[in-house]
Amino acid sequence: MTEQPSALRCLSSEKTVRYTIKNLIETDVDTFWNKVFFDADFNRGLFVDCLGFTTYNVLEDRKEADGSVHKRVECVPKVELPAAARKIFGQGMGYTEVGHFDPKTRKYSVDVLPNVAADKIKTKSEIWVEARGDKRCERIVTVDNTVKVFGLGTVLEGFIEQQTRDSYNRGAEFTNRFIKERGL
Repeated sequence: MTEQPSALRCLSSEKTVRYTIKNLIETDVDTFWNKVFFDADFNRGLFVDCLGFTTYNVLEDRKEADGSVHKRVECVPKVELPAAARKIFGQGMGYTEVGHFDPKTRKYSVDVLPNVAADKIKTKSEIWVEARGDKRCERIVTVDNTVKVFGLGTVLEGFIEQQTRDSYNRGAEFTNRFIKERGL
């Protein structure tokens, strides 16, 4: 096999950016998973009312006998893409979120599948919570973003990270209001 010239290796290289988001949630771990995270009213309120998604359609929501949960959700967030990105992706970026909850590890793994340029942008997340007292836990989200768009990779990586951080932080505020309003 012939080695690629260094300029071509740079063009075809793939870089994954990993970051972690942490938020305090004002309930215990069991309540978070059993009465909040998978609650249909909570999710509709979070995505539509709080985050302003223009599309939020649950395509699959299946719980297995062993406690594992499989979800597929079609989403279109209301975001203003950077001008350079609009040339490639159009006015908006919808995606399908494919998630799986493992009851043994108590972690929710998510693959985000963009509706446009799925071969150029990949996002994987893992969500779990850790107890931080009697009625408090910390939601921890690790996110891996891979962007393969020549000349725009860094811009898109930064944009996706900022949007993701903002969404999770606003989502934590909504989650705590939801918990308080329902006495959870």
